[in-house]
Amino acid sequence: MVLSVKRGALMHVFAAFESTEYVELAVGEILENDFPQDKIVFVEMNNEENDRRLLDTINYSDGVSFSDTTATLGAIGMLLGVIYGSILYVGPVFMGLIGLLVGGFLGFFWDKRRVKQRLHKRKKEINIRTLFIIQCQTYEQVKLVKGICRKYFVSYLGLHDPSSKK
Repeated sequence: MVLSVKRGALMHVFAAFESTEYVELAVGEILENDFPQDKIVFVEMNNEENDRRLLDTINYSDGVSFSDTTATLGAIGMLLGVIYGSILYVGPVFMGLIGLLVGGFLGFFWDKRRVKQRLHKRKKEINIRTLFIIQCQTYEQVKLVKGICRKYFVSYLGLHDPSSKK
């Protein structure tokens, strides 16, 4: 299905800022350049990265597997328990089971700590607080808005132009 787009269709500039102070400065300057206030839309962004589940289900998977390191360290712990359990009084079977449990718990908590560190690092990297959308009618307005946004340290900047053939 091909949609036809009229010439002179409205374009939207999307700008994402990390700091609300810069958003206020940018919007103030945009409004000084005779942009109507009803053509600007603000969206407050919340970082929802901490709402991840610890273990995956069949319907939800984030690509992080806790079973790999858990199984590997469990197998290593079991092997060492069997080897050194033959020297000890309790025997190789019991020490193998103890080694399996200790290695499994170490692997699980190691993966858990590593995922928390990755999550903390991502929360620092992705810190978009405000997204605003400006509706423009001409390319001169788009250039003006992009220039103002770059002046006030925009993190992400995008343009939706229905008349382009991309």
